[in-house]
Parts: sequence; C-alpha cells; structure tokens
Amino acid sequence: MAAPPVIDSAKPEDALVVVKALTEVSTVLLVLTFVGGWSYLAAYYRTFGLNPLELDFETSVVNTLAIYVLYKSLWPLIIFAAVIAILAVVVRRWHRLERGWVAAALSVFLFVVVVAGANRGRHVADQDMLVESSSLPNVAFAAKTNVGELPCVEVGTFGSFDCKLLLHTKSAYYFFLPVPVVGEGSLNLYMLPDDQVVASHVLRGLDRNMR
Repeated sequence: MAAPPVIDSAKPEDALVVVKALTEVSTVLLVLTFVGGWSYLAAYYRTFGLNPLELDFETSVVNTLAIYVLYKSLWPLIIFAAVIAILAVVVRRWHRLERGWVAAALSVFLFVVVVAGANRGRHVADQDMLVESSSLPNVAFAAKTNVGELPCVEVGTFGSFDCKLLLHTKSAYYFFLPVPVVGEGSLNLYMLPDDQVVASHVLRGLDRNMR
C-alpha cells in the first residue's frame, strides 16, 4: 500500500507574519537607536553652545552613538531587562500580551534612552572641554587675516597648539580654548571659515604626546 501523501501544513501567510514581525522589531530598534544617539549629540553640542539641528549628522553615525551610550551607561540596560521581565510575567499570567502593555514598555524604554543619551552627552562634553582631556585633538591655524588674540591662530604661520578642535562642518572649523576646571571661567567657542584658513595642523595620537 502506498504511503499517504505528506501534506505541507505551512501556509504562505505564516511566512508573511514572520516577515512582518521582523520588520516591526527592526523599525522599533532603529527608532530607539536614532533617538538615543540624537539625544546624546544634541546634549553634547548644546553644552558647547551649538544648535545640533544646524549640523550635518548622518543617520548611521547617530544610530552608532546609541550603542556607545548604552555601553557607557549601564542603567538603561538594567531597566530594559526589568521591562522585559515584567512583560514575561504578564504573558505567563494572562497567556497573551496586549498592545497597551507593549506600547507602555516601549514608551518607558524610549524615555530611558533619551535621558541616558542626554546625561551622557552633557557629561562627556564637560570632560572634553578640560585642558587635561585627550578626547579632542589640539589644533593650530595659519590664517589669512588676524581674527583676534587667539594663540592658536596666526597670520601666515601656525599658532600654538593651545586650542582644541570640536568639529569641522559646513566649511568651517569650530574650536575653543579649554578650561582648567569644569564650571570655572567661561568657555568661548570660535568659528573659522575655510576661506580664511591657509593651513591647519591637527595633533592627535602619538603626535600630541610629543609636544
């Protein structure tokens, strides 16, 4: 007697459900990482007096920073684990997970990521503006015209390496004179357009230790 034909019970709809679920999870993770990275960048550059909305940041950079924030700030991961544990208890007790619980959990974790990013951004900025910090490179400029009494900017030749370079964007250098102690004195951020710069010398890595 011939064996009965094997009936494939898998339905095309099942594959579509899996793909849809994976897409929804990926979208949520992308949103969370973007918000976390953006809150970090916004807090960091606002500490220096810049408007982050006027700066050009790629989405990949913003998302990568969120991973850095979670790595440096352990408590968001602890809260995330607690949220997952609560959802597991809800599923075990009621044998299902309502959308309201999911929305509430995502809202809590979104708030945690935003707060963690902002706190980390302000803390890192406070440390980077110090003289003893080695995170930002030192910079010296040879400018076309005199831009004021800045030791790192000279006309026709390089100034000293007393300034730190914050970033270079939109055809301009943003730099500052570091402060000895956080909260003491004032930090002034300077901008030097590319068309006013003859040459720039950035010291980072081993070069900075040879000064």
